[in-house]
Amino acid sequence: MAWDPDDPRRRDLDDEIRAHLEMDRLARIARGESPTEAARAAAREFGDMTTVREVTSDNWRGEWLANLRQDIRHAARRLARVPGFTAVAVITLALGIGANTAIFSVLNGVVLRPLPYPDPSRLMFVTSQFPTQGFSKFWLDAGEVLEYRERNRSFSDMGGYATTAVNVGAEGAPGRAPAGRVTAGFFHTLGVAPERGRFFTDDEMLPNAPLTVILSDELWHSAFGGRAVLDSQVTIDGVQRTVVGIMPPGFDIHDQGIRAWVPIPLSLAQVNTYRGGHFLYVVARLKDGVTTDGARAELATMMQTWTQMDGGDPNAPCCGKGFVHTPTPKTHPLQMWDLREEMVGGISRAIWVLQAAVALVLLIACANLANLLLMRAESQRKELAVRAALGAGRGRLLSYFAAESVVLTLAGSALGVLLAWAGLRGLVAAAGSTVPRAAEIALDGNVLAFTLGLAALTGVVFGLVPLLHLNPAGLSGTLRESGTRTTSGTARHRVRRGLVIAEMALAVMLVVGAGLLLRSFWNLTRVDAGFDRANLVTFGVALPTRVYTDSMRRVQFYQDLTSRLGATPGVLSVAAMAGLPPRRQVNANDTQFEGMPQQGPFPFNVDYYQYTTPGYFETMRIPMVSGRGFGAADGPETTPVAIINETLAKRFYPGVDPVGRRIRPGAFTPWYTIVGVAKDVKQGGVESKTGTELYFDAEQMPKTQGFGPSAMNVVVRTTLPVEAIAPSVRRVMGQLDPSLPIIQLRSMDDVFAEAVSRPHFLANLLATFAGIALLLAAVGTYGVLAYSVAERTREIGIRMALGASANGVVTMVLRQGLALAVLGVAAGLVGAWGLTRLAATLLFGVAPSDPVTFVAVGSLMLVVAAVAASVPARRAVAVDPLHALREE
Repeated sequence: MAWDPDDPRRRDLDDEIRAHLEMDRLARIARGESPTEAARAAAREFGDMTTVREVTSDNWRGEWLANLRQDIRHAARRLARVPGFTAVAVITLALGIGANTAIFSVLNGVVLRPLPYPDPSRLMFVTSQFPTQGFSKFWLDAGEVLEYRERNRSFSDMGGYATTAVNVGAEGAPGRAPAGRVTAGFFHTLGVAPERGRFFTDDEMLPNAPLTVILSDELWHSAFGGRAVLDSQVTIDGVQRTVVGIMPPGFDIHDQGIRAWVPIPLSLAQVNTYRGGHFLYVVARLKDGVTTDGARAELATMMQTWTQMDGGDPNAPCCGKGFVHTPTPKTHPLQMWDLREEMVGGISRAIWVLQAAVALVLLIACANLANLLLMRAESQRKELAVRAALGAGRGRLLSYFAAESVVLTLAGSALGVLLAWAGLRGLVAAAGSTVPRAAEIALDGNVLAFTLGLAALTGVVFGLVPLLHLNPAGLSGTLRESGTRTTSGTARHRVRRGLVIAEMALAVMLVVGAGLLLRSFWNLTRVDAGFDRANLVTFGVALPTRVYTDSMRRVQFYQDLTSRLGATPGVLSVAAMAGLPPRRQVNANDTQFEGMPQQGPFPFNVDYYQYTTPGYFETMRIPMVSGRGFGAADGPETTPVAIINETLAKRFYPGVDPVGRRIRPGAFTPWYTIVGVAKDVKQGGVESKTGTELYFDAEQMPKTQGFGPSAMNVVVRTTLPVEAIAPSVRRVMGQLDPSLPIIQLRSMDDVFAEAVSRPHFLANLLATFAGIALLLAAVGTYGVLAYSVAERTREIGIRMALGASANGVVTMVLRQGLALAVLGVAAGLVGAWGLTRLAATLLFGVAPSDPVTFVAVGSLMLVVAAVAASVPARRAVAVDPLHALREE
C-alpha cells in the first residue's frame, strides 16, 4: 500500500526509525567515529528503510486486508489488459472445477448422503441365498418374513415388499404406474409418516380385508389432479380401492419409483401355505443399542434351530417326510446389509472412478495454469526486479502473484459452478434409471462447500509457482542485464517441462480408462442376444386378474390381440411372451427332469420360465437348434409340450438328444414333452452368462398349470417405424379393452439400448472428461513450445543467418515437443497399467491391460503432441533473422 506520511501510525514509525538511527549515530561518535562516517554506518547497518516500513506495516492489524483488497483491484486491472491470457486461464480452471463439482454432486447425492428416512443408519436390507443353486441374493417367502418378524429380538420392526405395476384409472384414461405390495410393519420400519391420511391398519393387512391403497404424492397430482381423494375410491387394476393415505413427495424404497402402495394380506396362522413362494425383499430397523454384528449373530443362531421350531427335520430331503422349507445355515441362509449400501450397489465404484477421473482433469488444469502463470511471470521479471530494487519484500512480491491467483480462482470457480449446474442437468437426464437416487443429486450446500475448498486449494497450488521468480539474486541479475532478452533459468525450464510431462501422463491415464470403457461398451453392443432385434416393435399389456379372473379369457385376449395386429398393413408377424429379453428378473423355478434323481436337499432349478404365444420363435427370429417350435397342433387339449434352450440342454442333457424327453414344472402338473431346443437368448442382461430357459405354450397353460399369463410383452415384426405402427396398436387395444394402458411402446433397439445404458453412460462421461484432458494437454504442450520459440528468437535468428534450413528448425522444435510427449506418454502408460485394475469390474470383454487400447492411446497422444508442436514450429520458421538480431 502507498506510504501516507499523514497516517499517525506511519508518522510514529518514521519518528521511531529516526530515533533509532540517531541513537546509533551518537553511540558511534562516542566510540570515536566522525559524524559523517557514524551516520553512514548507522544507515548501512539499519538496512533499507522502505523494506522496514513495508514489513512493519504489513503486520499492523487490518493492514494486510487493505493491502489484499488493493492488490486484488490492481490484479483485476492487469488481467483485463491481457484478455487472451485471462480467458484461457479462467476457462481452463472452470473446466477442472466444473467437472469436479458436477461429479461430486453425483457422489454426494448417490453415495455419501444418508437415505431420506429417520435414523437411516439403522435400516437393514434382508435377502436369502441358495448357495448350492447359484443364487447369492434371493427373495424371502412370506412365511419367513412373518416368522422372522415374530421371533427376532434385534429389530424394532420389519416389513417385506415386492415391486409390481398397476393400471391406474378407469376406461378412457388408463395409465400405468410402478407399485409396491407391502406386508405389515413396512411403513413403520421406514419411519416416514403419510403427508395426508394414515397407514394401513392391522385389519387391512389380513386376508379378505377391504381393498385399500396409499398413493404417492406424485401419482396423486399426476393421475388425480391433487383433488381430495382421501377415503374415496379410485380404480386400481380394474377394481375400486379406498385411498387411506398419501405419502410425502419423493418417498420411495430402493429407488424403484413406486407410485402406489397396496397391502399383501397375510396371516401368521396360514404361514405353512406361504412356504417356498419367494417374492419378498425385507427392510428392518435395528433397535437402539443393537449393532449390525449383533443382529447378524442372532440371525445365525436362529437359523440353527429354525426348522426344528417349525416341527421339521433339517436333514430331510425336499418335499419328503419331515421337510419344512425354512432358512438353514448351509443350503438356504438369510443375510443382511446396510440399506444404503445395498441401494447404491455396484454404481459406487463407478462413481468413485469418475471422481478420480475428474480429479485428474483438475490436476491437468492446474498444471496448465501453473505453466501459464510461470510464462506470464517470465514476462514480468523486469517489473518484479524494479519493485525489488525499490524495496518490495518477498512477501509483497508473493502477494502480487497471489492477488492474480485469487482473481483467476474466483472467476474460474464462478464459471465452473455455472458449467456444473448446466452439466448436472444434462448428466441426470442422460443417466435416467442407470444411477440410483438420481432425484437426490443437486448442487447443495455440501457441494458448494466442496467447490469452495477445491477453488482455494487450486488457487494455492498454481499461485505458488511464481515463487521461482522471487530469488533476489535472479531479480538483481535481470536489472544488470540492462533490458536484454535472456533465457530463463534452468530450474524454471525444468519446471515448465515437468508440468507438460505431468499433463501428458495424466491425460494418458484418463484416455486409456475412457478407451477401455468405450471398447467394453462396443463389445456389449456386439453381443449376440439370440434374436434379431431389427424391425421389431414391442409393448406391454397387463390384464387385471380381479377383472380377467378366468384363465381362458386371458389367453383368448392375447389370441385376439396378436391376430388383429397381424392383419394390420405393414405387419409381418406378431407374438407375445411373458419375459422381455435381454434383461428381466430371474424366475428360479424348481423343475423335475424325468429319470434324473434329485441331488441334495432341493430339486433342480431353471433360471427362466417363458410363456409364449404361437409364432414367437418366428417373430423373434430365434433359430431352433434341433426339433421344432410351437405349432398350430399344440392346442389346449393336446399333449403338453415344452422347448428348452441350449444352456439347459448342455447342463441337464450333456451328450444326448433332449427332444422327446419329459420335464415337469411342479409336483401337481403333468409332464411336458420336449419338442425342440432353441438358440440361447440373453435374459439376465447382455453382459451376463446365459441362464437355463424353459418355454411353454401360453395356450396350454390354463389346462396344464391352472392359470393363464396376465401380463405379456407383445412383439411386432413390421416394416413400419414405431410412430407409424402406434395408431394401429392403439386402435386394436381400444377395440379389445379401452381401460387397458399400452405399456412402453418402443422399438426393440430402444429396449436393447436401455439394457446397456449404464456402461454407455459411464463410457460417454469418461470419454468427455478424457477429451477435455486431451485438449488441456495439447494446449499445455503448445504453450510451452510457443514460449520456448519466443525465448529463443535470437538463437533461431542466428541459426538461420548461419544457414540453418527451415526443415532443420522445424525438426528442432518438433523434437523438443515430442521428447516431452514421449516421457509423458511413457509415464502415463505405466500409471494407467496400475490404475485401470481398479475399474476391472466395469469392463466387459476387454482386459484392464488391453495392449490394443494402450498402443492406440499412446499413438494418439504422440499425434496430438506433434500437432500441438507443429504450430510453434511453423512460427519458428517464419522468424526473420535480421529482425530477430536487430530486436536483440
